[in-house]
Amino acid sequence: MAKIENGVLRFNDDYLNQKMRQKGHEILDFLSDYTMIDIETTGLSPFRDRVTELSGIRVRAGKIVAQYSNLVKYPGDNSVPTFLTKLNGIDQALIESEGIDVAKAISEFRTFIGDDVIVGYNINFDLNFVYDLCQKYHLSKLNNNYVDVLRFSRVFFKQEAHNRLIDCLRRLNISPSEAHRGLQDSIDTKSVYDVYHDQFTPRMLSELKLKSCDLAELPFEYKLGRNPVKNKVITLAGQAKNQELANVITTLGGTVTTLGSNSDYLIIGDHDYFKRQLPELKQLRELKQAGNKISQWTLSFFLSMLDSWARS
Repeated sequence: MAKIENGVLRFNDDYLNQKMRQKGHEILDFLSDYTMIDIETTGLSPFRDRVTELSGIRVRAGKIVAQYSNLVKYPGDNSVPTFLTKLNGIDQALIESEGIDVAKAISEFRTFIGDDVIVGYNINFDLNFVYDLCQKYHLSKLNNNYVDVLRFSRVFFKQEAHNRLIDCLRRLNISPSEAHRGLQDSIDTKSVYDVYHDQFTPRMLSELKLKSCDLAELPFEYKLGRNPVKNKVITLAGQAKNQELANVITTLGGTVTTLGSNSDYLIIGDHDYFKRQLPELKQLRELKQAGNKISQWTLSFFLSMLDSWARS
């Protein structure tokens, strides 16, 4: 049965494991040597959206010794949603005039990171995009271990409901605003990490914990709080039909059943979308035409969501 071990979700089924990003492990520590990264994107999903900027700083003995920052240009679409342009100033014209080709950018960025531990704020977001770009351009797998400064913020400011980077910058009097550009946000995140390094108490360090539990038999006693499948009705079809995955969903408080009007998600194999003979796809079209709001996700997307939750 699947387990979450120190924040990493692993299945007994090799097929399911192969569908997940093979990222490194999270480290709960203050380091003096690392690479801090921050990226800008056109949206929240590595499966649908694009990286618009790759940035990072290399830190040795607590000091910045090198930096990397480039806008990323694609051979096709380089449009940017208007609300993001208002946020960070990156638009299509800027990318096309100052950006470098995506293959060159990700190759340089992967070399810049090297074997360092990666540090960042809500770092799994950045890792997922960079990991997928490395895979797409056949670069070495991004399985570096990492530190998420957000986790430290949740302990340092545990009475606060929100701990965005901008919230912490203001509370610590580092900056009144967030740049929303990769390089400056990397520098600002380092400043936050440095303050925590100086001010974290032994008790705070003891409160830094990663999820570890068996996703085995009911009753499920581990206090995980909210998760992506709790109270959801889910159908697994095609190559996504897997008993171990069904057991995990049930353990986490979801319901696995046949597709119907009360379904929330239909999960299918990554290539099942093109199998028009799959009965569930025909039924889904009919249910949507009848006004039912059911989301259709691929297996890789669904496992990515579960993995991000396990690491959060």
